Amino acid sequence: MLIPTPMFGVALATLVSATSAPLGDVESLSHARLSEALAAVASEHPDVASLHRVGVSREGRAIEALRLTGTEDPSNHPALLLVANLEGPRVFESGVVLDHARRLANAYESDESVRALLDTTVVWFVPRANPDAAEGRFASPSIERWASSIDVDNDRDGRRGEDGPADVNGDGVVTTMRVLDPEGEWMEDPTDARVLIQADRVKGERGKWRLYPESRDLDGDETFGEDAPRDAQVDRNFASGWEEHVARAGTFPTDEPEARALCEFVMAQKNLALVVVYDGHDNLVEKPKSVADDAAPVKRVPPYGVLESDAELLEEIGREYREQTKNEAKGDGEDAGTFARWCYDHRGLVTLSAVLWNLPDEAPAADEDADAAEGDDGAVTEEAAADEAAPAEEEDDEVSESDAKPSDDAKHLLWIDGAGESWRFVDWTPFDHPELGSVEIGGFAPFARSEPPQDAWTKIADAHFDWFQGLGELLPRIELVECEREKLGTGVWKVTATLTNDAYLPLLSRSMQRTRTTRPAKVSLVLPDGATLLSGNTQELVRDLAGSGGRAEFEWLVHGPDGMELGVSVDSDHAGRAFRKAEVSQ
Repeated sequence: MLIPTPMFGVALATLVSATSAPLGDVESLSHARLSEALAAVASEHPDVASLHRVGVSREGRAIEALRLTGTEDPSNHPALLLVANLEGPRVFESGVVLDHARRLANAYESDESVRALLDTTVVWFVPRANPDAAEGRFASPSIERWASSIDVDNDRDGRRGEDGPADVNGDGVVTTMRVLDPEGEWMEDPTDARVLIQADRVKGERGKWRLYPESRDLDGDETFGEDAPRDAQVDRNFASGWEEHVARAGTFPTDEPEARALCEFVMAQKNLALVVVYDGHDNLVEKPKSVADDAAPVKRVPPYGVLESDAELLEEIGREYREQTKNEAKGDGEDAGTFARWCYDHRGLVTLSAVLWNLPDEAPAADEDADAAEGDDGAVTEEAAADEAAPAEEEDDEVSESDAKPSDDAKHLLWIDGAGESWRFVDWTPFDHPELGSVEIGGFAPFARSEPPQDAWTKIADAHFDWFQGLGELLPRIELVECEREKLGTGVWKVTATLTNDAYLPLLSRSMQRTRTTRPAKVSLVLPDGATLLSGNTQELVRDLAGSGGRAEFEWLVHGPDGMELGVSVDSDHAGRAFRKAEVSQ
């Protein structure tokens, strides 16, 4: 159930307004500050913005939605929903969504394109769908918090959550421990000894390290970090593809209050036409897995994948997305139990998933290296000249270490070193562990893989805002372009009407047609008293109307006096409504 959030008092509203960021600034905000920022947008722009409560998290934090629209009757227009931060560590995405909302609200009075969007579309923003896990970003010590639910006795020792990751060495971050062990499964990457890769015994490789999350063995079972205080992840707790008997998926689908609240919210918004998710999954950079439109279900369960007709639309939207944003970040490939998959499979909504940034897996561009080799006046430095003049070393017949291909993590370190982002990797440091003895602690820092450099935040937000603002043009919108009547004889009239959809998306996606969760458009002949329908149906349902100029034509025969008024109306949940009087054809 969607509950309007009570408006704050005048004094608090003034304080919130004073602390809100200027237009174009992207911030990483705690739950309290994000709530204040959303309230500021609503209080500063009451004509177009309103704040609503979607639900409450397990720890009691409000999940809020900001609605922007300039329409007098929001239910008569298609709606667009943007959701972010379903995965706890992806707090940056919340800042981008807040920035989108601020820009639209601030520009409504002065920007014609923004006014055109909000006067014809309802835009919903849920910047933080998982507030409990996200709050880990602002905790000390720093640790990536993926789970937000009650704990499970993972090691089956009768105790819950007693052996989770912890800052053992007190350096303020929770990373990884490595221990020398001749039976270990991990070896050093030949291209970068800081990185460990799994040894392949088939290839004659021998491991020498064991890896553990930074933690203690407080229960004395000789395992480390195996029993965390939380297990279930919100974005694994949705029904589509839900993983049974997997701790991260929760006890049952929508057992997590955040997941249930989002489902109820989406089901309640009958006019939703498109969903966008900024999180850890992608179907815009990479082509999504697809199946035939008529693929047969297995034990009444539809096969996994985007239906072919919808996949073709996604592929074209993805091409435009890549061209506009220049984003190449890919998802992790797993979408079992995710919100995005549920929106498509169960609600039938076309859902666009974008990963705004991931840790690059390549070194900085060659021209950047060349710039670094040059002095301030453009001259080549002595070191670079010496390297260039040095004779090439003779190659051994055997393959040298330099010929080895770096692992993905080694590639990440190439970028980290070249970009000067040293905080992202904590050097391995010896430590005397209370249970393990001599260990080394280090590795990739929390949020190193998902949070972009500070100076890139605004650039990413700018590119995605321009793309997001244009999504309103994709939403299906029905229009009666023709409505005429022609006299065939005494008291007999033929009424014709043509319905069109000039937007890109079809009236109903192929998944909507399969799930039947969205009502078809209803075309009705409006008859006055005394008129009689001779042929045709008073109401017709339109279940399939293509986008990009799709047309549907209707015809009726009516008996009645010459002066009677005839008309045709069309009604839909998510593509608008229309009425047109039948004019006498010339």
